[in-house]
Amino acid sequence: HARIVVVGAGAAGLAAAFALARAGSIVTLVDPAEPGRGALWASGGMLAGGFEACIELEPGHPLSADFASLTQRAGEVWTRWATLLGREAIAHERRGALFPAFTAEESERASAALDRARRFGVEARRLSADDVAAAEPGLARTLGGVLFPGDGQLDNRALGDVLLAACKAEGVRLIRSEASIETEAGLPRLILDADHRIEADAIVLASGTGDVAGAPEIARAEPVKGQMVAFAAARPLAPSCVVRAASIYLASKPGVRLVAGATSEPGVSDLQTDDGRIEALVAAARRAVPGLAASPVIERWAGLRPRAADSMPVIGEAAPGVFTLSGGYRNGVLLAPVMAEALTELVTTGTAPEAVRAFSPDRPSLQP
Repeated sequence: HARIVVVGAGAAGLAAAFALARAGSIVTLVDPAEPGRGALWASGGMLAGGFEACIELEPGHPLSADFASLTQRAGEVWTRWATLLGREAIAHERRGALFPAFTAEESERASAALDRARRFGVEARRLSADDVAAAEPGLARTLGGVLFPGDGQLDNRALGDVLLAACKAEGVRLIRSEASIETEAGLPRLILDADHRIEADAIVLASGTGDVAGAPEIARAEPVKGQMVAFAAARPLAPSCVVRAASIYLASKPGVRLVAGATSEPGVSDLQTDDGRIEALVAAARRAVPGLAASPVIERWAGLRPRAADSMPVIGEAAPGVFTLSGGYRNGVLLAPVMAEALTELVTTGTAPEAVRAFSPDRPSLQP
């Protein structure tokens, strides 16, 4: 019954606390903010591992094959976790992710994505223009596209509440507080204030873009701001699957909420929205789905994605007894359960599973 402190109550922190507690650890979850109300709440809730590996991944990245494998495993783990947490409660679905090609250049990207899919073992299907129109009649006319059938999405805002309830049911103690780390007699401990300390066998840093005093430098992540909007639009006007176009993504949530995003602003850490960027998002969404011209924008917001120096997740022991679970970047929701299970195995057995060893904090691409 190891004493574990998890710092950060976002997707990764909540998932880690839940997994560790289920494995028998005594878990304390610490965050100054309301659980689930940071990057998790602001995200699009997409589980699009195939798209990320075959479209978004930087060509030639040294961890490309490892990342593609991890995202595919993440989708499988999510199928199991959705059953565990309640599929309907989090609106989990696997209807696929569609990359529509509106231009000749995007059609070439689609062809390249199919090549990557074959290389990485990702299921992908080339669709003709008529196929896309039949599958998503609300989309503007395309030149075809690529469908990743194994991809999906969930209601990220519901997920925060469901994960928190699951943590509490497993006996996780929640403390709302700022925190710092110090080491004494070889063991880390968490300092809440001058009078309150938490002794621990291990500390897990899952604080996203939030800095924790005394934390190893390798655990820090750069904020990448993303602004988003939501339209009042239900299916069938809203796409039935996740649409990941070159200039916009669209994800339909329960009710009449269609999420559209997102900007990418590296190094920006404020949560203000900008009229110009929001208007550009709205215009891009309405170009992709012309019927949205009559749908009002019902919400606008911003969130901060945590990005490591090489844009890859970071999972492992960053200092004696201090573990990091960070760098989810665009895929924090997708990777949360698979990272949490890997971390639990590492903390409880001392050995990281093969699937995440390439993402250790001591990998060359993260060194100064």
